[in-house]
Amino acid sequence: MLLLTEGPLAPLRDRPIADRVARAATLRSGYRDHPVDLADPRGADPMAEIRDHELAGANAYHTGVPPYHARIPHAVADLLLRRPLIDRLLAVNERLVPYDLELWVFDAWRSLAVQNHFHDHWMPDRLRGLHPEWDTAQIMAETERYFARGADGAIDPLSPPPHATGSAVDLTIRHRHGAELFMGTIFDDLSAAANTAHFEGEPEGLAFSHHEARANRRLLYWLMAEAGFANNPTEWWHFSLGDQMWARLTGRPAAYYSVPSDAPSAT
Repeated sequence: MLLLTEGPLAPLRDRPIADRVARAATLRSGYRDHPVDLADPRGADPMAEIRDHELAGANAYHTGVPPYHARIPHAVADLLLRRPLIDRLLAVNERLVPYDLELWVFDAWRSLAVQNHFHDHWMPDRLRGLHPEWDTAQIMAETERYFARGADGAIDPLSPPPHATGSAVDLTIRHRHGAELFMGTIFDDLSAAANTAHFEGEPEGLAFSHHEARANRRLLYWLMAEAGFANNPTEWWHFSLGDQMWARLTGRPAAYYSVPSDAPSAT
């Protein structure tokens, strides 16, 4: 077994991401208005359960991991993702095999009901508790840095929340069947520390935690980028391919994934 400080992946831990993430942050605004090509045949790609294809994970909203400590209303146990994206994640896993590491998925396809629960209730409630002086506009602006809302009752196929497309995935790297690599925050830490490039600056002193988090975030970022995924610059764990955010950040004229035809009936 290779150590992360040696072998082919070691250079990825040393490769900066600050400039790329900063550029993505400037492009991210307005991504829900980016065109979606509903005629693209790739839009019909089916979804599949990732754990049926030798990928590991557990739906964080169904299991109630921190910071929730409870199952989110309407959450399902499934981890559904477009089939071509599963193949790309398997290719990433192959690169991790010599290190006895693997990807660990927190969330993939997400129902509209779960998405809107976070947008309408969970996040605003916590922001009001932290910032009672904030008005509604400030609350919603901060909320929408992390959660996109879908229309009540149906999803606009030309502006779907990323996870509703089945082409966005939240994940990390872990020791095979063991502990996750240290990334500096827990999953869904909705703060500045969750920004992908948060640890890119050079700290004073030894700062072992800072250096380890930076190296591990770089590793995850480059593994996923080299597999074709785009990262949401406000969330180190969020990657997508084929949706509006991916198209916006990578300069594609249009996304090709919208609402999957084989999505579960839960909304």
